[in-house]
Amino acid sequence: MPPNNPKVSVVLPTYNRAHLLERSVKSVLEQSYKDLELI
Repeated sequence: MPPNNPKVSVVLPTYNRAHLLERSVKSVLEQSYKDLELI
């Protein structure tokens, strides 16, 4: 049986935007949906 809450993969590509990386990672980690992975 498939899980009710599938794992979500978030891909966060970046190039020459190091100043936005911390904010972006925090945004992903603060989501209410918790079954995710950040790549």
